[in-house]
Amino acid sequence: MEAPHPATRVEIEPRLPAPDRRLDLVWALGVTALASVAYVGALILHLVPGRDWAVVFFGAAPICAAFALVVLHVRGRAERDAAVRWFAAGLAVAWLAMVLQLISFPVLSPGGGPFGTDAQSNAALYLWFHLAPAAAAVAGALNAPRAWRLPSAVAGAGVAVLLALNAVPLPVLLLPDATFTGLLVGLEYAAVGVLAVAATLWVLRVGRAAPALRGWVGVALSLSLYDVLLNAFAAERFTPVWWASLSLRVATYAVLAIGVVVSMLVRLAETESYGEAEMERRETQLRSSLRVTSQLLSCAEDLARAVTPEQVAAVLCADAVAAGGLPHASLLVSGPGEGLHLLGSFGYDDRMRAEVTDIGWDTPHPGPQTLLRGDPVFLGSADAIRAQFPAVARTPLRGAATLAALPIRFGNEALGALILWDGAPRALERLQRQLLNGLAAEGGLALKRAQAYENEANAAATLQRSLLPSRLPDLPSLSLAARYLPGERGLRVGGDWYDCVKISDRLVALVVGDVMGKGLRAASLMGQLRTSVRSLASADPSPAAVLTGLDRLSSMLDTYEIATLVYVLLDTESGVATVARAGHLPPILIDPEGRATVVEAGSSPPLGSPSGPRLEARVDVRPGSLFVLYTDGIVEERATGLDGLEGFVSMVARAAVAHGDDVEGIVTDVLAGAGSPERADDIAVLVARAAGVDTGASGDAGRASTRTDGKPGLLVR
Repeated sequence: MEAPHPATRVEIEPRLPAPDRRLDLVWALGVTALASVAYVGALILHLVPGRDWAVVFFGAAPICAAFALVVLHVRGRAERDAAVRWFAAGLAVAWLAMVLQLISFPVLSPGGGPFGTDAQSNAALYLWFHLAPAAAAVAGALNAPRAWRLPSAVAGAGVAVLLALNAVPLPVLLLPDATFTGLLVGLEYAAVGVLAVAATLWVLRVGRAAPALRGWVGVALSLSLYDVLLNAFAAERFTPVWWASLSLRVATYAVLAIGVVVSMLVRLAETESYGEAEMERRETQLRSSLRVTSQLLSCAEDLARAVTPEQVAAVLCADAVAAGGLPHASLLVSGPGEGLHLLGSFGYDDRMRAEVTDIGWDTPHPGPQTLLRGDPVFLGSADAIRAQFPAVARTPLRGAATLAALPIRFGNEALGALILWDGAPRALERLQRQLLNGLAAEGGLALKRAQAYENEANAAATLQRSLLPSRLPDLPSLSLAARYLPGERGLRVGGDWYDCVKISDRLVALVVGDVMGKGLRAASLMGQLRTSVRSLASADPSPAAVLTGLDRLSSMLDTYEIATLVYVLLDTESGVATVARAGHLPPILIDPEGRATVVEAGSSPPLGSPSGPRLEARVDVRPGSLFVLYTDGIVEERATGLDGLEGFVSMVARAAVAHGDDVEGIVTDVLAGAGSPERADDIAVLVARAAGVDTGASGDAGRASTRTDGKPGLLVR
């Protein structure tokens, strides 16, 4: 991917370092070991609790484990910590095994609880809820696949349930007098080895300065190891050492729960403080960015309204002066060869403008021609300016002490350079530089668009003039006038057209068509249709035959544009008109008394649409009647469709009565209401009045006129 040009890069300040609370794991494990030894010694030297207290200790462990489990699961998922989530899965299995052992403990349930768990299974559950977290910690430390986590947790929970149901055959582990068999003691020492391996791997994985959650998991593994070790050493329930083991079991999960909860609360507090500080910092940056964005949007709006390259240059220079705070700006663009010429300026008088035109930037010395291939330049002293641009010594820039020179580019194409300067030395602020960089990037796009627009508009206007008829036929029995108006917005060329084809001394074809769309494609298709109409009418002038031939042409052209047409074959001697419409608006017929009729008959789909035979209709035309053919641009309101048709018909009738045989005056009045600056569509109008009745206005029978640009004075006889 192509790297962005320096003028378009956006500088973003890096985020402040996020708070990262860590736990010194070696120090924590040492403190845990010393505290455990001191506690065991104190417990041995004093009286031990009664047997009923065992249930309290047994119940406290799963309660603390539940708190720790919830926090570990939530935080591990939020932080995407796979190792912690593995340990949380093992802790879930351990919690279930602890609960099952609790409800089957002899002091609480002499009969083995609801599942009838015997003493051997109860002892096995003890081993299982120590081994499950250890195995999960090993899996997390070794980066076991996360897809194994859920199946492993389900399997571990299943083993715990099977043990509680006495479904697993077990040897004798616990004697009736609550003493441990040698096998149970050996299994407990083996469990101590597993826990030691798990704790070691965990510490190696997370390191000494471990994140808080991982650190407390390491502490819990070490306490669990002490618990099993003391339980194996006691080899009997309810002895002082066994009570020490049970106490450390509670401590394992109490320390884990308190540690992770406190860590979470501290993390939340630190995150809140960090968030407030970062938000305040970002708000300051956002205000600056919004100011930049607001100014760039304003500049973009100004540039969007600029159509020609000269307009773009004027807007770009004016906005650059406002953005950079420098009083003078000029836009130089690439010309023929290696030269640059002045396209626009701001803050220059006539003398300065003449001088800057002859800067000689195409000299071998470094200048904007070199700048076109480089980065923006911001200079804050006269010496630096003269060293970078020696040619300024004989230009208005000779007194410059501050200068900003930015390349105007479109992709990899160098279009020109924007030069701003001031006679007083100053250092442009970072915000001003960002604004100028953004404006230069917008200017490149606008200038390229304007150049392309100008090229296409020139070509399209030339094509449009060549495709529309230069004059209408001169018929003694018919007064003709036509007008074409391009759209007021966008490309000033389209697919609306008109024509009048003289078939014979008595037959004339009046045609108005519309090719949907704008630009060269629509204009070229319009030209093909107009030429085809003339050819088809010369062979068979009947409307149905002409439209059928145009259908065949549309299928051969393989175009996606929709084309509509109204074709009126008028017999000037008999006063009979044959009308056919291909998806076009109906013509208007106004009798000599000023009564208007919308000729809806002879309608069929647009050209090229699948349909049956083309329809045509005969209309009687009295002498002095007026035919008006038009395109939708004159009646269409973009928000409401064709709601302007009724009002247009009334306006045409009034103009016909007011101007009589003066068809040019009728067209002028008809188009007077269509010159709104908001009108986007182009317009074609063709008016024909049959000679005969004098309606009171100055007679002008037999005159044929046409205008193709809407300007007065263009009359072709």
